[in-house]
Amino acid sequence: MIKTKTKPDAQARALEIKATAEKLGFTVEARGSILTVKKTFLAGDKDAFCVADMDYGSVFDLLPRTSPGSDWGTDGGTIGGMVAIKNGLFVMNRSGGSKSVLNALAKILARKGPHAC
Repeated sequence: MIKTKTKPDAQARALEIKATAEKLGFTVEARGSILTVKKTFLAGDKDAFCVADMDYGSVFDLLPRTSPGSDWGTDGGTIGGMVAIKNGLFVMNRSGGSKSVLNALAKILARKGPHAC
């Protein structure tokens, strides 16, 4: 009998997070149990801020939650949104994500050279 995986492994999830973030114009960081996405835009550009605010969830949705956590940063629901618009830098963090996926992502991001994923 051949077994098939129904869920992607940590490496595949990490690659999907990185690819999706890049496609949407974000950079990603993985530190411990925290995933961070960042996107720069022209300071004062409210439309670009709105795009970033709508798109970051597409990246976060790919990270399985394995423990209680929260999302925080410069989204439109906080005063941080005004700071992001003023500075042209959108930053969001998610805690409580799968450590195996985040560790795999950190290793991928640490690779240098032409063979880096």
